[in-house]
Amino acid sequence: MTDTDTPSDNPLDDLDPSEVRIETVDAFHLGGTRYSASFELTDVDCEFSRSFLLDIDFGETLTFTIRLQIEDAINSHATLVPDRHVVLELGGLVHDLTPAGDSVTALPEGVLRRVWHLEGGPQFVFGDHGVAYIREVGAGWNLIQPYDLAVLRDIHGTSAGDVHACGHGGLLLRLEGRAWVPLEIPDQRNLYALEVSADGALHFGGAGGTAYALVADELIALEAEPWDYFGIRSFKGRRYWTDPSYGISVQEGRALRPFRNLGQGFFMHASAEKLVISGWKEVFVFDGQNWEGFEMGYDGNIFLRRLDMADYGG
Repeated sequence: MTDTDTPSDNPLDDLDPSEVRIETVDAFHLGGTRYSASFELTDVDCEFSRSFLLDIDFGETLTFTIRLQIEDAINSHATLVPDRHVVLELGGLVHDLTPAGDSVTALPEGVLRRVWHLEGGPQFVFGDHGVAYIREVGAGWNLIQPYDLAVLRDIHGTSAGDVHACGHGGLLLRLEGRAWVPLEIPDQRNLYALEVSADGALHFGGAGGTAYALVADELIALEAEPWDYFGIRSFKGRRYWTDPSYGISVQEGRALRPFRNLGQGFFMHASAEKLVISGWKEVFVFDGQNWEGFEMGYDGNIFLRRLDMADYGG
């Protein structure tokens, strides 16, 4: 348990804990038993927030330290290496957390909602109004030429030369230099999730069971349940898709098969050893065979507790 009764003018402090909502934002496996996870506390009307980035040891015991606390919403975060994080705060504020010190950069364009980084390569922040920024290693943030008024929901790639984005209205884009080039598909439903494979194949999905593969210029409609797919990640030779209605599905050929009824599943991040999935206030961890997880609680102070996975499709 950690004391969060530091002086503030945040109205959350005047609420009964039962009136405070908790939401998981992002979570990463850092190696061994270490994880990073970001959480947001809000009132039921989402009028005010307090957010945390935690450094977590999820071993025999479950302990954490607060790496960052802000009196606003964390929209997204990315852990680049175990001791370096990029945190996107509501309002286009990018927090860089490093061993040498922390800093904040204000990015003025658009409504920025997500962070993504290419391992060992550039970082991206992106969101509404077609706006995305890129930061090369050792450089500052640069605006990618905005694409119309697009709502960008996901960015992914395996190298700097195959970065793609997807978004609302069936939007699928490829990054060429500092501009987006559209890839036309015959489906105008909103796309929320994208994965690029090393062989150049794209898998993308979104609203109402939208699920496709684009392989060697062939667009393949995948058999899928009518769920909204929010995450796509490959892990230990299999490709997983998450949704907030059932939980997690696994791709088998040209079909998505229900895999585990977690009851929820949003953004995913994978290390070589663990697939980490954000739930509503939970973090689920899968090693390819076994499941475990933890969630944040709040009783006036924040705390973490281990999940009983029998309650989540076990």
